[in-house]
Amino acid sequence: MDNYLFDGGRITKMEVDYEPACDEKIPLAKELAKKNPDAFHEAIEIMLQLEKQTRLGADMVSCSRVLVAICQICLQTGNWNALNEYVSLLVRRRSQLKQAVVKMIQECCTYVDKTPDKESKLKLIDTLRSVTEGKIYVEIERARLTKILADIKEADGDVVGAAAVMEELQVETYGSMDKREKVELILEQMRLCLLKEDYVSTQIISKKISIKFFDDPAQHDLKLKFYNLMIQLNRDTSFLNTSRHYQAIAEPPRKKAPETDESSTGDEKKKSEDKKTKDEDDKKSEPATALEPEIELTDAQKKELTDKLVCAVIYCVLAPYDNEQSDMMAHLSKNKKLEDVPAYKEILRLFMSKELINFDTFNADFGMVLAENDMFKDNTKHGKKCITELKDRLIEHNIRIIAMYYSRLHLTRMSELLNLPTNRCEEYLSKLANSDTIRVKIDRPAGIIYFTTKKSASDILNNWATDVNQLMSLVNKTCHLINKEECVYSVMCAVED
Repeated sequence: MDNYLFDGGRITKMEVDYEPACDEKIPLAKELAKKNPDAFHEAIEIMLQLEKQTRLGADMVSCSRVLVAICQICLQTGNWNALNEYVSLLVRRRSQLKQAVVKMIQECCTYVDKTPDKESKLKLIDTLRSVTEGKIYVEIERARLTKILADIKEADGDVVGAAAVMEELQVETYGSMDKREKVELILEQMRLCLLKEDYVSTQIISKKISIKFFDDPAQHDLKLKFYNLMIQLNRDTSFLNTSRHYQAIAEPPRKKAPETDESSTGDEKKKSEDKKTKDEDDKKSEPATALEPEIELTDAQKKELTDKLVCAVIYCVLAPYDNEQSDMMAHLSKNKKLEDVPAYKEILRLFMSKELINFDTFNADFGMVLAENDMFKDNTKHGKKCITELKDRLIEHNIRIIAMYYSRLHLTRMSELLNLPTNRCEEYLSKLANSDTIRVKIDRPAGIIYFTTKKSASDILNNWATDVNQLMSLVNKTCHLINKEECVYSVMCAVED
């Protein structure tokens, strides 16, 4: 097996071992180019002849050494144009060995930071990206080079160009790339798309990351970066999703579960796997156990997590009412950390209660507290939107409570309860009726509002079945009475005769 090497998943037979020739000629060529810069082409020619021999002889190791040596000679003499030229030439040669190309590209990637000026750097990156295009075995190197190019474009102020370059990468299909590096590149794509305000592309790219990846405590920094980007994406379009993202950030990192010892024997590993399987089966049949212990946090970190939880509460309250929003409020109210911020716990309780909320009282009790948050700054567009949404949520909450306790109500009385003009009351009633939150009818000439309760499909069917039974009972009774009258009439006719 010594004379066989693997190239791109195939077993390639090495016909000749050129290691002695490489040991002799590579140092000779390097020394020649170092002592006499004019002899650069002569040194390269020696290497090209040796490269042809190693390539045709399928000596992958020696061919890799030769390609790397050619790049090193170009770097040593500072001939960057020759480096670009020979990299392009060597990659295109017939029957070029893939592993040798990988070694050469990896060597050239280390030269990017050694370029004397920006123009040489961009030209080298462009050369390396062009020769690696479409080649799976150098996809990682191409992705890293693309990231460097995007950073250069962003530093020059070309955010659109940087985003376009990064979006060319289909990182999620790279099987050889480490999962963490893959997620970092996808997050970079999201960030650049947000900078150029391409929210649709950002939403599509975010779907490429599985949330389960962030369950690993080692990826906590990437988790924070991901959810912060998602908050920027959804904070103006979906308050409910924004609240969900803040809740994910507010969860403190947990300690990583201890890993099994890799030095254990095969029998021990098998026993541990069997035990693990048995434990998993037992867990399925038993109630959920406690989570892994939390990592000890500093006071600053605890305050930051509390601030994120406060944001989660506020955005949940600002979200339009539906079953999902109601469930989320109930889930948040059970969080023990809300005890550290009693004002926001009380706000959550008010919106969950079945009582009317007076706007003036609410503003007097919580106005100063809410004004401390960035989302209620009236000098920003988002702040003005949040203030408006909070007023709407208060009014909609009061209307739902009124609909719960009243079946009929005068419009003027509702105007008094809501402290709104009658035309504004009608607007909110129409809005909630269109969203199917309440069932309401308005008799405008009489100025009376009629509330009806929602009925489930089973209730409607039961009512229909009851009506049908009553109808059939009336039909049977009517038929019985008709038969009775016919009998009486026939008897009377017989008596008269």
